[in-house]
Amino acid sequence: MQSPIPGEVEGRNAIEAVIEQIKAGDKQAYREIIIQSERQMYTYCYYILKNHAETQDAVREIFIRAYENIHQYSRQVSFSVWLYKIAYHHLIHMKKKQSRQLKLSEHNKEKQPVLHIFQHESVVYELLTYLTTEERHILLLKSAAHVTFDEISEIMDLNSVTVRIKYERLRRRLMELVSQTGEVTHGTFAEAN
Repeated sequence: MQSPIPGEVEGRNAIEAVIEQIKAGDKQAYREIIIQSERQMYTYCYYILKNHAETQDAVREIFIRAYENIHQYSRQVSFSVWLYKIAYHHLIHMKKKQSRQLKLSEHNKEKQPVLHIFQHESVVYELLTYLTTEERHILLLKSAAHVTFDEISEIMDLNSVTVRIKYERLRRRLMELVSQTGEVTHGTFAEAN
């Protein structure tokens, strides 16, 4: 088990106190949760959705759902894990819906030439395009949100060992892609590092 980061326990206790205020009827207290979590949630959602407008809508919807269901939250998991679980399921639903809409639109219109504008994308964004949605979730939760494997397993309803194995596999794959992508993007990777 990991030792807590200095200030982490105090931060968690502060969030728990805010949650108790919200459960007691203080609607304004929820603003503190949004202020503390919005940036991380936006980053997580953006790398899954790859669209700023959709990301803003998704983050707004996630915070609304969290507020509406705050009475279901219990201290068995941290609030951030609970919030990421809501986000994970919301994003999975959105991606399925987008996939159905894409299939319908492709069926109803002729195929048009696809414009590839990759030269202006960051190396991270480009590497994420090689991953499945599940792999992106695992990578972002572990690397960007600093969530433990046990917490990721809770969020994604997977076995902790399975999450760890998938993470290690995708990490090795990304290392291989980094060496290939560095050449493909004409030195972009070297410049980024």
